[in-house]
This record gives sequence, C-alpha cells and structure tokens, in this order.
Amino acid sequence: MISPSTPQPPELGDEPPVYDDGVLRITRIPGPGLSPSLVSGPGPGYALAGEIDESTVRGLAGKLAELAASLDEVHLDLGALEYCDLAGLRVIVQLAAGRRRVVLHQVPPHLRAVLAIVGWDTAPGVELAS
Repeated sequence: MISPSTPQPPELGDEPPVYDDGVLRITRIPGPGLSPSLVSGPGPGYALAGEIDESTVRGLAGKLAELAASLDEVHLDLGALEYCDLAGLRVIVQLAAGRRRVVLHQVPPHLRAVLAIVGWDTAPGVELAS
C-alpha cells in the first residue's frame, strides 16, 4: 500500500497524482516524455507506482483509457511498480490498440520476462525502452 505520507521518488514528478487509490498511483512525469534522467520522447509520460492486481486493474484501465484517449503515443515508467499481474499488463499492452504507440520505460526484469513469455514484448505498437 502506498502511504500518502511517503515521499515520492523524484522520477515520479512533482505534480499531484492523476490517480491514487492508496494501492496504485499514476503521476504525470515532466517533459515531453519522461524525466530528464530518462530518454524522452514526443508523447506524454506517466509513472505507475504501487501494485496492479484485481483490486486496482479497473481503476488503471479507466484512467489510462482517459489519459490516452486523444494521444498517438504514451510513455509509461513502470520502475516503481511493486507488483503487476497479467491482467494489469494486458491493460497496458492494449493501450497500443489501433495506431497508438506505447513505450514502456524502466520495466522491471520480472515484468520483461512475463511480457516476453506471453509475446507482448513484440506486440504491435508496444516498445520496451532500454
């Protein structure tokens, strides 16, 4: 659980979260992509922190759909995710439906492995940044 009194790591940005249910937090990250320490790109960036599971996946799906509705490209920093189940990864990958490009940054090794096992690391529109 993410404590409201716990300070956010600097890579999550200084803006208030766009979504926070106490378990999962989504924060816009500065710049035209990601924080200056990461590779930036033309699309908006968001950092996901906490846990994505059956209790948070609907909130994640709704908020990401809302944030990405009019975008051709979205950058997501997954470095602060403590846990993400397959349903959560599916929501993230499905953002690339149609012509939208979804670039995943700081993907933890265990999530990279799951994405590779199910073949979503090469899904159309999905890019795993170094």
